[in-house]
Amino acid sequence: MKFGRLLFGITMIAHGLAHASAGMWATDIGGRGLVTVLWELASVGFIAAGAGVLGVAELRRTWRVFVVVASIGSLLLLGIYGHPLFVVGIVADIIILAIAILSWWNVSPIEPAPVMPRMLQRLVIAFILYVAVVIGIRPWHSSWGSTRSEQQMVLVGDPPLGESHYRIDHAITINAPVDSVWPWLVQIGQDRAGFYSYDWLERAYGADIQNADRIDPAWQQRSEGDMVRAVQPTYLGGMLGANLGWRVAQIEPGRAMVLDGWGAFVLNPIDAHTTRMHIRTRGSGEPTLSGIAVTPLGLLVFEPAHFIMERAMLLGIKRRAEGQRTAL
Repeated sequence: MKFGRLLFGITMIAHGLAHASAGMWATDIGGRGLVTVLWELASVGFIAAGAGVLGVAELRRTWRVFVVVASIGSLLLLGIYGHPLFVVGIVADIIILAIAILSWWNVSPIEPAPVMPRMLQRLVIAFILYVAVVIGIRPWHSSWGSTRSEQQMVLVGDPPLGESHYRIDHAITINAPVDSVWPWLVQIGQDRAGFYSYDWLERAYGADIQNADRIDPAWQQRSEGDMVRAVQPTYLGGMLGANLGWRVAQIEPGRAMVLDGWGAFVLNPIDAHTTRMHIRTRGSGEPTLSGIAVTPLGLLVFEPAHFIMERAMLLGIKRRAEGQRTAL
């Protein structure tokens, strides 16, 4: 009984987190509004239900209600934005919903665990709120600064139509001509000008990065195949390899640079004195069993961190380009 209750609670939490893959897939197909609502209901609902079964006091009495709400959201999300792998999720929805209903009618033996220690309850509630916030603000941070038309336009480095269902678009207006912005962009890298972001934070994680406030002629050459280093070769004693970073896949001097594993950095002139800088990250977004297991980590950790650092990078380039600093 105790083991079954523990397994059921953990299964519901895992099922809620697994919707990260479906949510990202559906966002590219169906837009952000309805997808975000259904994703929120499914993920937060199942996680809250699991927490109630595991002994969070505020959720113990209502866990069945959360299961019903989450199942409705999940069945709609997986059914409307279908993928063959989603059949597994639909089956899980039906099984979990059946167990909850049987428990409501006192047919199933599932009953909530004794109340958790208060500190642990607070941590679980904080986690649920964090998941809710991350899903809720994802439409904003995944398209920060970009317009709807910019999100729909084809950029250098984009995969063929239909081969990618994951995207992040960030953009900013820089009050400087393209030829004043490009020198700052082309010299990014750990061994060059840094990334114009929070270098103190990067150094806190052991990366030897110092943001430059100058254009250095020695850093102005980039070619396809070059490595844009993320960290120094000796990072963590070299245990992760000596070439951590991104290869230059394509480059159009003065206009665009595409980095494998990161995305396209594109400068679009608005007029002779203004530039739109656009960074797009694309990925297949194809739901897979392995992807379902790791996508929640991307949603909850990588994407927020990526947004914070990339936004700071765009603002850093904007400040430098508008400051009209001259080369040394």
